[in-house]
Amino acid sequence: MKSIKSVTIAVLSLLCCPLAMTLTSCSDDPDAENYYTFTGEMVSDYLDNRPEMFSEFVEILHRSGLYGMMATYGTYTCLAPTNEAINEYLHSMGKTSVEDLTKAECDTIAWNHIIKKAYFTSDLHDGNFPTANMNDRYLTFSCDSDVNNGNNIIYYVNKQSKLVVRDDSVENGVVHTLSSIIRPSSQYLPELIIANPEVSLFSSALILTGMADSLYEYIDESYTCGEDSVNKGYYITRGGTEQHLCYWVGKRMKRYSAFVEPDSIYAANGINNLDDLKAYAKQVYDEVYPEDAGQYDEDWTNRKNPLNRFVSYHLLPYYGGYSDWTVTDMNGVNLKTDCAVTNKIDCTDWFTTLMPGTIIKFSSPSAGLFINRKGVATRATVPGIKVYSPSEIGQVDQQALNGIYHYIDNILTYNVQTRDVVFNDRIRIDAVTLSPEFMNCGARGSENCTGFKVVEGWDFHGQNPNLNLRNRSTWNATYQDCVDFTGQFDISFKLPPVPENTYEVRFAYGAHESRGVVQVYFGEKGNLKPMGIPIDFRIYGGDPTIGWVADVAGDEDANRAIDKAMHNRGYMKEMDTWLQGASNNLRDNNGKLRKILTTQTMSPDKEYWVRIRLVNDNPQAELPINYFELCPKSVYDGEKAEDTH
Repeated sequence: MKSIKSVTIAVLSLLCCPLAMTLTSCSDDPDAENYYTFTGEMVSDYLDNRPEMFSEFVEILHRSGLYGMMATYGTYTCLAPTNEAINEYLHSMGKTSVEDLTKAECDTIAWNHIIKKAYFTSDLHDGNFPTANMNDRYLTFSCDSDVNNGNNIIYYVNKQSKLVVRDDSVENGVVHTLSSIIRPSSQYLPELIIANPEVSLFSSALILTGMADSLYEYIDESYTCGEDSVNKGYYITRGGTEQHLCYWVGKRMKRYSAFVEPDSIYAANGINNLDDLKAYAKQVYDEVYPEDAGQYDEDWTNRKNPLNRFVSYHLLPYYGGYSDWTVTDMNGVNLKTDCAVTNKIDCTDWFTTLMPGTIIKFSSPSAGLFINRKGVATRATVPGIKVYSPSEIGQVDQQALNGIYHYIDNILTYNVQTRDVVFNDRIRIDAVTLSPEFMNCGARGSENCTGFKVVEGWDFHGQNPNLNLRNRSTWNATYQDCVDFTGQFDISFKLPPVPENTYEVRFAYGAHESRGVVQVYFGEKGNLKPMGIPIDFRIYGGDPTIGWVADVAGDEDANRAIDKAMHNRGYMKEMDTWLQGASNNLRDNNGKLRKILTTQTMSPDKEYWVRIRLVNDNPQAELPINYFELCPKSVYDGEKAEDTH
């Protein structure tokens, strides 16, 4: 297995590879045999017309019942294994022909190789395919250099299956030819981690603390939803008139992500065995939690034990591939470069970890993905922990049945610097990160609108609203993701825990005539209080009660005065660092606003909830939730005025 160092050097030489750290599409010219002239074939025709390559796979498709789908109009990615690949698989299973496979085995093979969306290699970046295959499994896309053939780029699916021919366009999608069968792991996440000898120290700590036992949930068997709602969808109304096709979630998934240091990273920091790791964790967490020092040192499963805290902070109840932790791209638009003003912000997102009372920050500047980083681009004052892309870690299988794990380049802890420096910043929480439900079913970043009957950790108070996660669009607001309520809604949800501080709590939204009038409540669970009078989301910023006035070009003093007057009324303009539609700055839009809900001291030991209740009688009222901000006093009332970013 390749070392991280050697693979990193190889990958950095592949400047034309579509790595997520550079977010560039493939620019190398394919070899002559990889060119394909479009002839109007369906996927089924393409495979049938090349029996010397695909006759075995065609038989599997017939037996699984998917062959007919491949002959119909739609949009598919067919990852077609060659006859040789299937015969190698049969031999490894002790079988001699496809006829020896059961119907269930044929189903699994077929489902693993079909995605109901067309993805050319130019659409993909280092990380997951954006859509799960028909077996509800996400596949990894990565690349490497072929040292035996002039360092040409080799593309892989799930690290093992090489694309020997790629991007063959057909009438109903695209076909990629694979050198081997895709065989997703059937292991649960802790089992997959424990099986990897390169992460033996973390594995030992995962077992000792009992945190491995927390990572075995997968599918909610009690959840049901009609097939028509899942497959055919239903129409919702946005903006009063616009009709959008939406699809209900078919399966409720419980999935996890882990960020793991290889043993080599521990060794580089003088940690060579489990006792060393225990001592390191104690040093860090006794400083962060001095009131607990020495009380739980041998009680490994106690959530206040230093090693337990160490392991738990590496684990998240969200499923995310390498490119899923902040905004990436869609439909050929690079959102980070076309929509984000990258000289002013890095794209960031915040998530709750399995360590009680803690959050974690992900940042994606122009190159790479980092944890707990502070600053912008090359001006970062705290560099953070780098997350390795799939192409940088060789053939390590990261995808488990119910989750994924990622390698990181340094030791990850919730230390004093993270708490007091990195997190002493404006914490902007995207609405789609407020529940693991949105990521675990693949709704975030999807090109389809996704509807939810239930949401993990949310309370609908006996109402039955239409709640959906918008399909990603450059015309949505920040990070192009948005949670929409429609109907007579009354919904509560928990905000992520934040370090002890005094915060200004803000609610970002978009005004429109189709919106409703809502009462917002905030406070500890069981003691939520109304935040002033109801907010009328039909009112634009130019209304005197809000006081939005366009910026005066070149007059910073005048613009600050406008901001202060709005703030006194309980409102703020939107950020100036996101271009809606890739050209329209949100700060210049008087319908994009932030409402200041309250200012109060918050503690990581308490749960803080928001409740949003429609108070006008309008069954078609709509309310999109964009994000919440928890802004510490050092920012909103610091020595320097808060920036507009």
